[in-house]
Amino acid sequence: MKDPASSSAEPLKWVLQATSNPDATPAKMLVCWLAQEIDPTLTDLDGALVDSRTPLVLLNSLKDAFKHLRREGETGDDRSIAATYYALTIAAAIVNHRMRISRQTDEAIEDALRICWNDESCDLRLRDLCWRAFYALRLGLEKSGR
Repeated sequence: MKDPASSSAEPLKWVLQATSNPDATPAKMLVCWLAQEIDPTLTDLDGALVDSRTPLVLLNSLKDAFKHLRREGETGDDRSIAATYYALTIAAAIVNHRMRISRQTDEAIEDALRICWNDESCDLRLRDLCWRAFYALRLGLEKSGR
């Protein structure tokens, strides 16, 4: 039997990583897989969202992918987590790059951010990211981007 860490397992690396987390739901594994399809070096989606070094171009790509999954996801859980991560990528761009990457209204973005920061099951770092993005919008962030 081949070692799962060998190079022949590389195409399924995301499966091994996703299933190694006992708390991962199928929907969470799906968004992590989607993120790794966009950037194969991305091993920690939540960490990348709070990291100010994550490039804006990557956040835009993630946002677009999550937007598509939000609309076309197979299950309600898939669509729900995609909506959450769609909002989180917008929040990451606002907080980490002072850029708006959405044409959504401030009110729509604020509503999505409010849902995230009130979700006690959400990683505290992500809840803090949402709060900081909400605050930045309220301060009148320059409107730019897509």
